[in-house]
Amino acid sequence: MPAKYLLSVNSRPKPNVGVDDDLWVKWYMEEHLDDLVNSKTSTKAAFYKESHDFAFKAKEPHPRKFLALYQTDFEEPMKSKEFHDDVRHTSEMWPDKKSDQEIGDFDARNYSLLQEFDPKKVGDSAPSYLLTVEMEPSEANEKDFDDWYRQEHLNLLSKLPGYRRSLRYVIGPKTPITQGEPPKYLAIHEIDNVHAFDGKEAEAANTTPWTTKHIEEAKTFIPRMWEKVYSQGF
Repeated sequence: MPAKYLLSVNSRPKPNVGVDDDLWVKWYMEEHLDDLVNSKTSTKAAFYKESHDFAFKAKEPHPRKFLALYQTDFEEPMKSKEFHDDVRHTSEMWPDKKSDQEIGDFDARNYSLLQEFDPKKVGDSAPSYLLTVEMEPSEANEKDFDDWYRQEHLNLLSKLPGYRRSLRYVIGPKTPITQGEPPKYLAIHEIDNVHAFDGKEAEAANTTPWTTKHIEEAKTFIPRMWEKVYSQGF
C-alpha cells in the first residue's frame, strides 16, 4: 500500500555551477535519497532520469530531466523535523561545499493520494519505467475527469504489455521550492517496458471519445516517461 502522501522533486544541476549530470546522479544515489529514507522523512524513494524513447515525448525537452519520488507520512515533509535535522543540506561533492539550493534547480511538489489501481496486486515497487501525467481539467469537467479514470481509462491502460500499477494524486500545499502553479492532478503509471505506450493497446486507451474529450479540453496535459536510476526502502 502506498503512503498517504508523495513528495515529487523534478531537478537538474544549475548551469555553470561546476556540477554535471553524472555528479548530480552520484549525489542522489550516494547521499540524498538515502538521507531522506534513513531520516524517516520518506518511507520509500526512487530516482529517475527522463526517457524520450516513447510515442508521446515532448517536442521540446524539459530542462529538469531528473525526478525523485518520495513516499511519505508527512503532508509537508520538507517542513518536518526529520528533514531539517537529519538530512544533509550541503555536500562534500559540491564546489566550496555550497548548499544544495545553490547547486540545484528544483521544482518540488506535495501530493495526496487519491487512488491506487493495482489489478495485478503487484504492490509497492520501484518499477523500471513510469509515465507521469500532469493534468488540469476544466472546472466543468472535474467530476467527469475522476469518473473517466475510474470507469474507463485505468482499465484500458492495464492491458498494456508490462503494465504494473497506477497511482493518482491531487496537489497539496506548496513547498518552499515549488515553481509556479502546478497542475492539480498527477497520475503515475508504472510499467516494465518503455515501449508499452507505443502499441495498439495504448492507442485503444488513448483514442476513446472519453479520453479524447479530457485531453483536448484539459487546461494542462503533460506526459513524461522516466527510467529508474536508483531506489531505496522498497
